[in-house]
Amino acid sequence: MADFDYEELLDRARSNIPEEISNRARWSLPSPQIMIEGSNTIFRNFIEVVNHMDRDENHVYQFLLNELGTSGSRDGPRARFKGRIPPKRLKKTIVNYVNTYVKCTQCGAPDTHFIKEDRTTLLKCQACGATRPVKL
Repeated sequence: MADFDYEELLDRARSNIPEEISNRARWSLPSPQIMIEGSNTIFRNFIEVVNHMDRDENHVYQFLLNELGTSGSRDGPRARFKGRIPPKRLKKTIVNYVNTYVKCTQCGAPDTHFIKEDRTTLLKCQACGATRPVKL
């Protein structure tokens, strides 16, 4: 039996892992472009951020409205919210959405999707196979 150096084998194994898997910071949302115009708050790149999450834009929009406790409207790629919402608060709400409906709680991967089982909606991770119930 050949005598191998552990570090050498580890380096060899790492070099064979595809870049998109080995790079842990491979998934990050585009920075939300938020501006306050009069008594309205405008999320300029709403559609771009939602597409990056790979989620239904109506679901994300309703979540934001509920969490922020306001009403609003959508026009094209933008979302408009009534009231002067601090950009920091809106960004925190987006992070809450990602943690609740996008990221896997087991492995932290964003590679999840919704599946329906009976009357329960589950968030299933494609990376590790974990599932957990979510309220839609």
